[in-house]
Amino acid sequence: MYIKMLPLGHVSANCYIIRDDNNIGAVIDPGDYNGTLESAIIYSGMKELKYIICTHCHFDHVSGVSRLKEKYPDAIVVAGKEDAPALSDAVLSVAAAFGLPFYPCYADKIVENGDVLSLGELSLEIMSAPGHTKGGIIIYCPQEKVAFTGDTLFKGSVGRTDLYGGSHLQLMDSVKKIKQFTNDTVLYCGHGESTTVERELTYNFYLL
Repeated sequence: MYIKMLPLGHVSANCYIIRDDNNIGAVIDPGDYNGTLESAIIYSGMKELKYIICTHCHFDHVSGVSRLKEKYPDAIVVAGKEDAPALSDAVLSVAAAFGLPFYPCYADKIVENGDVLSLGELSLEIMSAPGHTKGGIIIYCPQEKVAFTGDTLFKGSVGRTDLYGGSHLQLMDSVKKIKQFTNDTVLYCGHGESTTVERELTYNFYLL
């Protein structure tokens, strides 16, 4: 599995370009669309961009979705059920609160807990992870033992819950879901460095 991380947008949210060995790919959380992202997609060797996946729909993770979809109209925009309305709403995405430009779009596919996306030879399992937002998700690839946690979990910390749709109690339940993964599972977070389940179970205050 190919994975490339790019910090994009006003607050450098992590965008991930992934693909299988047959060059079927996806972009996770495009917080901006620019030449850097486009060059990285081309450099990845991807032959088909099948999905544009949103771990949640705050502006810093989705501001590039609309323009990326224009470039790749066959790509399927994926979002959690409770978050999908924020893709077309500057208030729900909190872009308006920060006075930032917003490019509305719509989800082509709504996902819920237990859904599985087929990415060529890879399976992307969807886990509901409310707390940071109402409809946040974690994306888990069992074949590669990797998970994309969005802003649910960071290295040594967790996401904020003071924005629209946030709930600390729900977030604490969602964070514990990483305990389902093996200790060597790599966690690719919405901001900052990647980490592992073992490290977070050992050092993350919220999981002790």
